[in-house]
Amino acid sequence: MTNNQMKSGRFLRWHEARRKIEWIVAMLEAGTMVQLTTYGHAMRYTRKHTEMFKATRSGAYVQSGYQWVCIDGCQINGV
Repeated sequence: MTNNQMKSGRFLRWHEARRKIEWIVAMLEAGTMVQLTTYGHAMRYTRKHTEMFKATRSGAYVQSGYQWVCIDGCQINGV
């Protein structure tokens, strides 16, 4: 397969998810609280929650109980 035959942005979602998780983990390790906000709910995470975040090919996720919840559509702020 040549570069011309590849889809543009083929791994873009995975790349953006990794950058988002790297930023979140850096903020948490620096001691800054991170807030994820949806339309009806806001969750705050501290340094002890660092292991609850992961990036996969399908997006960025945070652990909620035994499940992994996608955070691609959430607003993310350092508090």
